Amino acid sequence: MKKVILSIPIVLALYACGSEESKQTEHSAEPMQTQEQKISKVETEQQVNDNATKTNIIKLDNRLSEPTEDTHCSMCNMKVYTKEHEMGVFSAQAIKPNGSVVFYDDIGCLLNDEYVNQVDNEKFVRDFNTLNWLNVEDAIIVKTDLRSPMNWGYIYFKTSEDANAYVKEHNKAKITPIAQVREEAIERHKNKNAHSHSSEGNQMDMKMGENN
Repeated sequence: MKKVILSIPIVLALYACGSEESKQTEHSAEPMQTQEQKISKVETEQQVNDNATKTNIIKLDNRLSEPTEDTHCSMCNMKVYTKEHEMGVFSAQAIKPNGSVVFYDDIGCLLNDEYVNQVDNEKFVRDFNTLNWLNVEDAIIVKTDLRSPMNWGYIYFKTSEDANAYVKEHNKAKITPIAQVREEAIERHKNKNAHSHSSEGNQMDMKMGENN
C-alpha cells in the first residue's frame, strides 16, 4: 500500500513535467512558424521587385536599337559608328517625344539637338566597359583626352566605381557633370554659328567689292 501511495506523486510530477514541456513546445513552434512566414513574405516581395525590374529593363531595351553602317548623325549628318568600331563607344541615341529613334556621332550633337529644336529627348550613351546603352542622366561622365568623332572626348560609366577607377589610372581624366557638358555644347554651337555668319558676311563684302 505504501508503494502505491508513493508512486502517485511521482506519476503526477511526471505528468506535470510532460504538460509543461508540451506547452513550451507549442509556444516555441508558434514563433518559428511566424518567422518562416515572414521570410517567405520577404522572398516573395523581393521576387516581385526583381521581376518588375527585369520588366522595366526589357521594356527599355526594346525601345533602343543599334546604328548600322549607313547611319548618320541626326544633327551634323556625319557617320555614326557601330558598336564594333573603336569609335562606336562615343555614339549616342535619343528617343524623341513621338517615339522615333535617332542617332548621334558624339555627345555634343546629342545635346545640341535638344537646344536647337527646343525639345526634351530621352538620351542614351554607351557604357565604356560593356558598350551597353544607359541613360545619359544616370551615367557618370568622364572627360578624357581620347579622340572622339567630334573631338569631345567624353566617355561614360554606369557606376561611380568604374568611373573612379578609370580616372585613377588616367591623370588627365576627370568626372564632369552633365550640366557642364551641356553648357559646353551650347557655347560651342553658338561660336560655330557666329563664325559661320562672320564668314558669310566677309564673302558678301568681297563680292560687293568686286562688283564696285
